[in-house]
Amino acid sequence: MTTNMAERSRTAETGSDIGSEDIIAGNVSKYTVLPAGYCGQPKKGHLTFDACFESGNLGRVDHITEFEYDLFIRPDTCNPRFRVWFNFTVENVKESQRVIFNVVNFSKTKSLYRDGMAPMVKSTSRPKWQRIPPKNVYYYRCPDHRKNYVMSFAFCFDREDDVYQFAYCYPYTYTRLQHYLDNLQRRNMDYFCRELLGLSVQKRQLDLLTITSPEDKTDLENSVMQKKIKIPKLSLNHVEEAGEVTDYGEEDVELRHSKRQDGRKQSEGTHKSIEAVVARLEKQNGISLSSTSSPEEAFMETSEGMNNMDDAVVPRVLYEELLRSYQQQQEEMRHIQQELERTRRQLVQQAKKLKEYGALVSEMKELRDLNRRLQDVLLLRLGSGPAIELEKVKPESIEPEPEVQKTFSEEANTSTYYPAPVPVMDKYILENGKVHLGSGIWVDEEKWHQLQVTQGDSKYTKNLAVMIWGTDVLKNRSVTGVATKKKKDAVPKPPLSPHKLSIVRECLYDRIAQETVDETEIAQRLSKVNKYICEKIMDINKSCKNEERRESAKYNLQ
Repeated sequence: MTTNMAERSRTAETGSDIGSEDIIAGNVSKYTVLPAGYCGQPKKGHLTFDACFESGNLGRVDHITEFEYDLFIRPDTCNPRFRVWFNFTVENVKESQRVIFNVVNFSKTKSLYRDGMAPMVKSTSRPKWQRIPPKNVYYYRCPDHRKNYVMSFAFCFDREDDVYQFAYCYPYTYTRLQHYLDNLQRRNMDYFCRELLGLSVQKRQLDLLTITSPEDKTDLENSVMQKKIKIPKLSLNHVEEAGEVTDYGEEDVELRHSKRQDGRKQSEGTHKSIEAVVARLEKQNGISLSSTSSPEEAFMETSEGMNNMDDAVVPRVLYEELLRSYQQQQEEMRHIQQELERTRRQLVQQAKKLKEYGALVSEMKELRDLNRRLQDVLLLRLGSGPAIELEKVKPESIEPEPEVQKTFSEEANTSTYYPAPVPVMDKYILENGKVHLGSGIWVDEEKWHQLQVTQGDSKYTKNLAVMIWGTDVLKNRSVTGVATKKKKDAVPKPPLSPHKLSIVRECLYDRIAQETVDETEIAQRLSKVNKYICEKIMDINKSCKNEERRESAKYNLQ
């Protein structure tokens, strides 16, 4: 068998227009795959494949590596273009042996293997079918196999004495089907008929099954009651469409309908046809239900009237079921209405809270700007900074007040108000070529104008820090004053002035406010101020060390 399979492999490789799947003659039978150049008896781990059993399908196996095998499945009997089913066994395995099987000649372009389905596997010690984990299954188109679709799956053998069986899905054999049909035929059921329609190409029976009710419906009902066969629940839609009076036998015969085990609700047609059934009873039996105060009373009167009827339209048990179902639906509707009302009240409360929160945010922003302007005016009047005439300070402090009142009046009209950002240059005082940033901090006017055209928050913050502190101060300071944890013997440096850090944040806030009004984005960008200053301090220290190295190297050369 090994020689025959090798000859078939060589023939498939040398064929020009004929594919390897077109020349597969039959299933493999106890075929042991040996590595190339190996001579001798097969050892443990040299896998033995077999598909010579009912519903088996595996025509050829190629050994790629120690861990990988290419599998070719046989096509359908009458159409060689259809190649989907596979079912084969593997034995002579080694414990903890890992392999990859590639079924390389699938014909389907779309497969459930792409959506999480996995092949089935079982063994002699575990005869129950199980699925391989979907994470180990791959379905793709491979250019190495004439662009056929390939299904690859990885598997690990855990018991050497077991025979493993792999299949496309749960196998259902022809023999099992025939046994099942024979059992049904032996029961001599009136509504089941089996006939021979013909024979297949392989001389197998093609059965024609007819499942229907016999001509005499009364005999069918009596047989059902005698055998105690459960019948499905009746639908009122079918009763209305039939338009005929169904005879269910004597009055004392009660049909017991099977209840659903999964707890699902009744069908929609059953609930909607209650009123139609009541109207039909009024029309046919002369029972007036219009004077009743509720559908429940109507059902009770109808049930009492049915005891005196010779021919009932629907069974009494069905009426009782409909009544219970109607009551359940009413109860569920009340619960749903209560849940909706409770949810509506919660939504109204949350909307009010959001409206109040938006008003508070706008008010806090306005108060923050006003507080900053007042601090600057107080510092100037107390003499912190160059001498400035009070006439020049007074307009700066009074001018924003009408604007603040205007914003508060607008805020009273709407809860989603966002104040328009004030231009950056209008918020700072210019005097004698200097710009006052607040808290007695002055910077050069020309450098300030150059800073305003700087691109990016990082570069803006670093240049502003150099303008406020200078490189000589920054290189000997830290932002927090805490020693770094990267070095064990690191000595903490003095922290930067908190009020100057707040000025840096205020300036960056004014810059960001010109670009966006999103509070979340503003807070996120402001949180990186300390990081930018730390990076600038590290850059200054690094440049100082490089300068010291250059001076030392120059001194050594001299």
